[in-house]
This record gives sequence, structure tokens and C-alpha cells, in this order.
Amino acid sequence: MLAAAHFVLFLTYCIAAIGLGAGAYYVQGAGAGVSICMGGLLAVACGLFHLAFTPREAKLARTEQAKIDGEFQAIKDQQVVTRQEIETLKTTLAEDAQAREAALAREVREIALLLTNYVQKNERRRESVAQDGIKLAPRLSDRSLLAAVRSALEENRVELHLQPIVALPQRKIVYYEGFTRLRDPSGAVILPSEFLRVAEPSGLVGEIDNLLLLRCVHIARRLIKHDRRIGIFCNISTTSLGDETFFPQFIAFLRDNKDLANSIIFELTRDSFERIPMAAERNMGRLFDLGFRFSIDRCETLDFDLRKLERMGVRYVKIAGDRLIQQLVEAKTVPVTGLNRQFEPADVSALFSRYGVELIADRVESERTIVEILELDITHAQGNLFGKPKSSNEIIKASEEGPRLRMVS
Repeated sequence: MLAAAHFVLFLTYCIAAIGLGAGAYYVQGAGAGVSICMGGLLAVACGLFHLAFTPREAKLARTEQAKIDGEFQAIKDQQVVTRQEIETLKTTLAEDAQAREAALAREVREIALLLTNYVQKNERRRESVAQDGIKLAPRLSDRSLLAAVRSALEENRVELHLQPIVALPQRKIVYYEGFTRLRDPSGAVILPSEFLRVAEPSGLVGEIDNLLLLRCVHIARRLIKHDRRIGIFCNISTTSLGDETFFPQFIAFLRDNKDLANSIIFELTRDSFERIPMAAERNMGRLFDLGFRFSIDRCETLDFDLRKLERMGVRYVKIAGDRLIQQLVEAKTVPVTGLNRQFEPADVSALFSRYGVELIADRVESERTIVEILELDITHAQGNLFGKPKSSNEIIKASEEGPRLRMVS
């Protein structure tokens, strides 16, 4: 392309030289020799001018070409890098997809296992209750079950059963946990795992909690006549704590019975405590201001923030005996504290106590478990080994017969 440009310029110079010579000859009347010299001089001048500027143009052209070549090579290099990044991204996406699929499969298996365990536990619970001679209500649809619950509340077929919580190693009864039992018209028991399923969505939990509280207050007054150290764990839901209609009446009743603050402990599940609504948390604070304290049960781990428990008035934490041993001995789980040090399994109970929280091993079924939790310095336990839930009337009658019945063998 550059050569073609030079050729065109050469022709232009030649034409200009011929034109100048011809003009001088024909127009100016100059001689032939003069005209030829003038044309030749113009051609030479144009040639010299062309030669003077041609190297610069060539250099500029080469520089421009080099720049273009460099940019082209950079584009090619960038294409290579882009291809590599695309391949890396494909590999990463494939690995992420496989990891997500594996995680999803694990979660599905875990959910299936949890559901299976739940069904099995429910079946064992029904079998255990049936073995105790308690007639269970047949399984009902949600609509029929809700009707049975409403009927039990309206006709006052609500009972309070108590299970002892003992101090170790003496096994002396120091607390009771209250369990609500509803009965259908035939007298068969509707288990909490069943009636709570329909009571919560229908807004009946507050009414059940209210009845449980009234019974707990009545029984606490009967029991402390014989032993003022006896306390009752009274289950309550965060739904009731946050209910704007129920709670004002609830706290007014407790204010009138403030002298029982050391005898009634309100109990929440770990799951509901971790997800407690703001309104329910504020009302917990109001109960705490009255002197009442709280317990958390159905715990699977001990990874609590003890500072939070202390601040919210939680004074007891319940965890299954076998699970407690596994958490402390095998998993070596410790709670969250402001202390920067390592703790041995046997120190964890004292660590909870440092924040005013007592660990209780519940669902204890064997003597072997007792030996192991004593080695971990756990001083309170609950479970069928110490006594199954009994009617509150039986408990009151036994307490009035004398202190000799306060020991569990």
C-alpha cells in the first residue's frame, strides 16, 4: 500500500515537471532548452522534497503498524486469559453445583431422619403412657381434635400432672414439673404433642396456659405449707407471653401472687426461646421484675450465651441426661461467656452456676446415666427413673402424709 502511494506521487511530480516545461515553452515563449531545464529542476526539487519526508513517514507508518500489532497481540492474550477464566468458572460452577446437591441430599436425609425420630418418639410416648394404664384418645383429624380440645376446655376436663425433679445424690424431691393433660368425653387422655398442634393455630394456647397457671398456683400453695423449698416448673408458650389480650390479665394475677415468685418457674422450649418475639421478650422482663424466673428445656446443645440467660432471668437449663454426657464428654461443648480460658467437662456445671443457671439432666432412665452425670458435677435430675408424672391430687396427698415420702428410691 505504501509503494502504491509513492508511485502515485512520482507520477504527480513528473506531470508537474512536464506541465511547467510545456508552459514555459508555449506560454512564455522560452526556448526548448530552458523549458526542459525548468521542468527538470521542478522534478528534482519534488524528488528531493519527497526524499526528505519519506523516512519520517515510513517511521511513523512502522510505529503505527507496531502499535496495531501490539494491540492485536494484547487482544489475543486477553482472549487466552478469558478462555482460561471461563474454564475456571465452569469448573467452579460444576463443583458448587455438586456441593449444593450433596448438601441438599444430606439435608433431605437429616429431615427424613428427624421426622422418623419424631414419629418413633411419639409412638414410644404413646406406648409408655399406655403401659402406665392411661387410656389414650384415638388419633383424630385436626378438625375432630380441635373440637375435642374445645370440649375439654369448656367442660373443665383439664388435669395437671406433676413429675419430680430431684437433688443428687440424695434424690430428694426439690421441684416438680407440671404437665397439662386433656381428656376427651370418654376419659381418654389427649397428649400435649397432639393437642398443641391444633391449639396454637386456633388461639387456645393462652386458655390452656391460663388454666395451667391457676392449677400451679393452687398446688404450689398446698405444697409449700409442708416445704417452702418446693417449686413447680410451669410450661408457658411465647404465644401467650406476647398475647396482648391474655398477658395483662396473666401478669395482674401474678402480681397478686407475687409471694410465689420463688415457687413457680416458667419454662419455655429452647426453640421458642431462640426465636422469641420482641413483645414476648419484653413481657418476660416484666415477669422477671416481679421476681419470677425461667427455665429452658428440650435442649440439644449447651452452646448458650450465659450472659444473655442471666440478663433474661433464666435460672435453669434442661437437657436429656445422655445428650448432656455426649455434649460434655464427646463434643466438649461449652457455653459462650466473657471468660477467655479452657474448661474441662466437670467445670461446665460450675460455669453455668457462675451465671446463676442450674443444669438439670432430664429424661433420665438408667442408673448408669446417674453415675456419669454425678461425675460431671450435675446435681439435679428428672426422669421416669425418679418417678413418672402423676396426678397433682396424688402428689398433694403424698406430701401431706409426711416428709418420709419426699425421698425417691
